[in-house]
Amino acid sequence: MGSGTPVLVSPAHIVFLLYGSRGDIQPGICLATELLRRGHRVTAVVPPNLVDLVASAGVPTVYPVGRDTDRQWSSDTALDAQRSRNPLTKARFALDTVVDGIRSFDDGLIRLFVDADPTTGKPPVHDVDRLVVAPICQARGMALADRLGVVLTVLRFAPMSPNSWYGPVPGVADGLGPRATRAAWRAYNSVVWSSTRHGENRFRRRIGLATMHRPCPDRLAARRIVQIQAYDPAIVPGLGDEWGSLKPIIGFLDLAAQDRRHLTEVSGHDTDLTAWLADGSAPVYVGFGSMPIADPDRISEIFCSVAAESGLRLILALGGRPGRDPQHPDVYHVGAVDHSWLFPQCAVVVHHGGAGTTAAVLRSGTPGVIYAFTAEQPFWANRIAALGVGVGRRFSALSRETVGEDLRVVIGDGIRDAAREFAAQMVTPQQAVATAAELVEERSRALATP
Repeated sequence: MGSGTPVLVSPAHIVFLLYGSRGDIQPGICLATELLRRGHRVTAVVPPNLVDLVASAGVPTVYPVGRDTDRQWSSDTALDAQRSRNPLTKARFALDTVVDGIRSFDDGLIRLFVDADPTTGKPPVHDVDRLVVAPICQARGMALADRLGVVLTVLRFAPMSPNSWYGPVPGVADGLGPRATRAAWRAYNSVVWSSTRHGENRFRRRIGLATMHRPCPDRLAARRIVQIQAYDPAIVPGLGDEWGSLKPIIGFLDLAAQDRRHLTEVSGHDTDLTAWLADGSAPVYVGFGSMPIADPDRISEIFCSVAAESGLRLILALGGRPGRDPQHPDVYHVGAVDHSWLFPQCAVVVHHGGAGTTAAVLRSGTPGVIYAFTAEQPFWANRIAALGVGVGRRFSALSRETVGEDLRVVIGDGIRDAAREFAAQMVTPQQAVATAAELVEERSRALATP
């Protein structure tokens, strides 16, 4: 697999259920656009605030569902969780946020997949052949697949499912050995199941299905449902051997250039930023994606102060007015930017540790500094440190002192050389998306064979 040559299968209607922030959506859209190029019909179901993004990437049919996730993650509760130094507090906030959003998500799914339109006599989304779902949607995806009688695939962005190598809460059960790590996963899944089982079974009853009595990960494994792992195998050596073909680790997904150019991102076509980059040393990029920041002005001041003392130039993606900073000639502000274009021109990339941003930093061969907020971000912070290509810590630990220390560490030649060497061994985006598409097609073909 991974040759990029389309597998000869009949065109299928493949529906993507994607929920969360942009980082949870974009890998699925990468796969969706590849499947479109291969002649399949694709429908995407995403949060309302991300409909325009998905449509601009080239997906022709997009339905909104659930809540505006940007608003959820910038709420007062979200900011309080961000300030906490307790990883369990952050995990609990993430879980509660998902559960709250899923209530609205459930209503939307029933409207789209179950309730018949009075004009056509069919639901808006019908004649489905396959479901591809983000991890947040896996339980609802299993239920809909059962209701519709179609194939399910889960698309994962980090190894956040039972294994012997990495625990469910990064830093809490690490280094305890395979048996203890497995036990930690069982305990974690039990806690999650106790919080989600009522909502999941309520949804199943609403669409005419029997209730379940085991956690979703157990059922995925028992039913041998393929869970594509969309991150690089070099980051998690040994894990692929444990998981085998049901959890193939294929590499990070990224949008093809012809799809990305339609997004509203700063790129090499921005002549002022291009001129600013050429007018001095490689800058330090600082941006935290869609993560909420309680006091962005304070964060900006920390980085500006440290950079001025160290003689560094800065690109800040922290909500400032785009363009050159009027007070600081060595500071440039940007909004959304094409990471694949900008990051190779940077000395260091400081970010939140989302899977997509982490992938772009690793591919660029640029040292990274991760200040992790929640979910899988602490995992990536731990891994880049273990691989020697960057450093990482919790966002709550960000201060003038820690920023100064972290930048001094990663600017050294040792980490830069390691980052370049690691980038050279990574799976290319083209290889990764071709493999993912072939897995979807191959599974569909196998199930369609008499």
